[in-house]
Amino acid sequence: MIRFALVALVTALLAVTSVRASEIPVLGNEPVAEFTLPDGSVLKNAFVWRRSSEGLMIVHDDGQYFLNFQLLPDDWRAAYLGTPDDAGEDPGAATPIYEISDSHELQPILERVPELKPEAVQYVLRVGADEVSVESALALGLLQSLLDGRAGDSKRLLLLIEEMGLEIDGVSREELSDVCAVCAGSGRVEIPCKSCNGTGKCIRCNGEGERKTGLGDGTIHCTTCRGTGQCPDCAGEGGTTEVCKACRGRGQVLKRTYCAARRDLLVRTVNQAALPELAASVVETDRARIIQSLFAVPGLENGAVHFYDSDLYDGSMDDRILITCLMQALLNNDMEQAERFHLAISLNLGEDVVDITRYVGPCETCASTGIVEVDCSACAGSGDCVKCGGDGEQDAEFLNKTMPCAACRGTGKCPACFGAGTKKLRCPACGGTGRRIERERAETQRKLLTDELNRYYRAQR
Repeated sequence: MIRFALVALVTALLAVTSVRASEIPVLGNEPVAEFTLPDGSVLKNAFVWRRSSEGLMIVHDDGQYFLNFQLLPDDWRAAYLGTPDDAGEDPGAATPIYEISDSHELQPILERVPELKPEAVQYVLRVGADEVSVESALALGLLQSLLDGRAGDSKRLLLLIEEMGLEIDGVSREELSDVCAVCAGSGRVEIPCKSCNGTGKCIRCNGEGERKTGLGDGTIHCTTCRGTGQCPDCAGEGGTTEVCKACRGRGQVLKRTYCAARRDLLVRTVNQAALPELAASVVETDRARIIQSLFAVPGLENGAVHFYDSDLYDGSMDDRILITCLMQALLNNDMEQAERFHLAISLNLGEDVVDITRYVGPCETCASTGIVEVDCSACAGSGDCVKCGGDGEQDAEFLNKTMPCAACRGTGKCPACFGAGTKKLRCPACGGTGRRIERERAETQRKLLTDELNRYYRAQR
């Protein structure tokens, strides 16, 4: 890969003999066998991968090269950007193509949507927009607000959609969230009392309200619980309730993976409606994750990855690319990413494109729970405190009396497992996912798809 120090590059560019802008070769999207830079360096099989107002990202046989417009001689800048009179105030600025109507204050939200074209934002917010465009704008605004964690905007837009009587496919309260598994939808969770380990009994008198004096068989009134036998910290309740941290008291948890996949589908649809000449590629709407996943696929050529991330790619290999990413996520035991790619396949290409059950099944070791129970090593599965043998009391040295066991605080239960005799651990067979992956089958499918993606890339060069 050709690299130049900034000072050396500027010096070389200023030393170039000026030529007419019409004689300078302007690099496009088609690979050029040899492209000569202003300093005389030659790039083999170069083509423009991405263009911005600042310059061009060029892909060539030895890697990538950024051609910065600001560092070019005047004649080269004129060849790419035109003369200052032709360039206008800002060559990179998008010219409005529609008159905007934004009564629902959606434009600032839509401008945060990844990969949504500025022309597409203007298209769905245009004056006189059809019903499909209005629904798309509202749905995109709602999904992006949810993913950004902006509760005010998401609540406002959800109520707006409901009050307008719109039934937008895939966007409803039931589809966007699940009942919180931690609090079962109540919004609150019970926290066992640390003083009594959830028993509700006074640890000093073990719930009897009286305790031995240590002199014969006499007993005295328990001063800790004042004779009630109840734990003074929890008033005998065994614990308290707190706001569930998982759902922040709402009782519902956002289905982030689903919302992101549904948003990406809308981005693709709206971009295509606003700019029909664009290739309707799924890769473009989730570029960061897909390209990152492809770079990690063994055997897939770097040039192929750059090609599928460029404007030259027309979307014809979307199904192979997404399934490859799905196999890669499964083999990495990244179930969150696997779910995201599977949703992208189902929403964009259809549910029958890939049979996920061929590659993922329930874990038999943990019965799909992701957790296994093993005997507590501290008490060997008995559940009794090993220091007091489960009595809750121990003889006080040098005194003719017994005292509550310091290890279990008088409960008689093993402090390591709280008397259960077992501990819950992450399943070693599935790593806690609850799923079993057919690794050999997934590897075979990934290899077949990798070969196909490489062949398609070579055919387009």
